[in-house]
This record gives sequence, C-alpha cells and structure tokens, in this order.
Amino acid sequence: MAKRNHREIVDKLDEAAMKRLRRSRALIAKELPELIVKDQRLSDAMQECSTSGALRQAIHASKILFPDLSDRAQTDMETLDAFLMGKRPLTSDVIDRLTEILKLKLEATGSRRRPSKAG
Repeated sequence: MAKRNHREIVDKLDEAAMKRLRRSRALIAKELPELIVKDQRLSDAMQECSTSGALRQAIHASKILFPDLSDRAQTDMETLDAFLMGKRPLTSDVIDRLTEILKLKLEATGSRRRPSKAG
C-alpha cells in the first residue's frame, strides 16, 4: 500500500498570520479596481480594427514572456505596456522588430501608384 502524504489541518491561524492575511486582503481590495480598468483598456485596445489592434492581438497570443519580448524588441516594458493599453503608439523600428520576432507578415497598403492628374 502506498504511503499518503498527510497535511496537518490548522483550525485557526495565529495572530501574526491573521495580520498578514488582513494586510494582503486590504492591498488586493485597493488594487483590484485599478486592475479591472487596466484589463478593460487592454481588451479594448486589442479589439481595435487596425494594424495596431492586430499587433496587440499577436503580442497577447504570443507565448513569449513580456520582459523577453521587450528585450528582444529593444524597447522598455513601459513603452510596450503603454502601446498595449492604447495610450501611446510604437515607433516604426519597434514595430518592425516585433513583426519579425512574432513572425508576422505585414503588407503595405496603397502601394499602387495613383494615376496623376493630367492638367
């Protein structure tokens, strides 16, 4: 018969543990509304029907960790976070590096020459 791992069940937490628990709960309660708003901004920016929205979706779908992605794209996490939230655009060089890292294919639009007006 296999041995079972028994964990001791504690009925009550000691005062120090309760104090830490109350402090953690208070911090979570204070932070939660801000995190909910940030999550909604991230979702809204990702759903944009634009090239930036598509890039945001690709970043979110990527399995590359956020710090690694910002390092590889040679930008800081604050810049990438601001882009993901729709607060700031990225420079074209960062976009180029991200599309390469994420193996995305972007096609230029409006690349056909427009007929010139004869005057």
